[in-house]
Amino acid sequence: MEKILGQALRKEREARGVSLADIAAETRIGTRFLNALEEEDFDLFPGSFYIHYYIKNYLQACGADETAFFNTYQPYLNKVLKREEALSPDQYMHKMAYVKFSKRRRTLLLILLLGILGLMAFLVFGRPRLMDKVLGRAPEAIDVPAISSYLLEAREDFCLTAAPLRARLSLEAPCWLQLWRGGEKVAERTFRTGEVITLEGYQLTMVIARPQALRLQLNGREVSFFRDSPVALKLAVDPLNLQDILKR
Repeated sequence: MEKILGQALRKEREARGVSLADIAAETRIGTRFLNALEEEDFDLFPGSFYIHYYIKNYLQACGADETAFFNTYQPYLNKVLKREEALSPDQYMHKMAYVKFSKRRRTLLLILLLGILGLMAFLVFGRPRLMDKVLGRAPEAIDVPAISSYLLEAREDFCLTAAPLRARLSLEAPCWLQLWRGGEKVAERTFRTGEVITLEGYQLTMVIARPQALRLQLNGREVSFFRDSPVALKLAVDPLNLQDILKR
């Protein structure tokens, strides 16, 4: 038997470029059940109401009009499910509202439980320790060591005085670049031959349209492995991967 409804669902999804994984992430419905809808493997579901509910969420995640879809395919779905009488719109909406209410109630109960646990933890471990005051306990004495033996020897040991990454980009030919310092876009344009750009920060990202047109130095050391790339590439540098990049 041709799987008319399953094919229609798949067509709605593929027409919008949405994958089953995208729908699963949006609806929290496992891909096993989403695939079962497209294959019309309805025996996998505990009841017809869940099939309607999952189809509705599937269509919403695709951005499709679920009302028009059900108006078109409800008779076919009723036939496949071998139901003698379809749910009336009022009954269906009542059940949908009940499911949403149940979800909200579970969420509120969870939030309330976490709040109670947080309050208990604060009473026991918080500062000031309220339980100590209630029970009349004196606070523990803390031995303070001689501060001179704990002083750091140099300012650089406890505070960075300069950004740890310095990049110098020299253009040997025209090249489009997009440069980022952390989450800040510094530049995005085509640079001319002979231009030199310097960039400092804690995380540097470079999108290079023509890698062979660019000479790059990181913290004064030449980096050239990327120049062999025939296509555009993205190079992200941070203090954790700097040494690996310099060794390549």
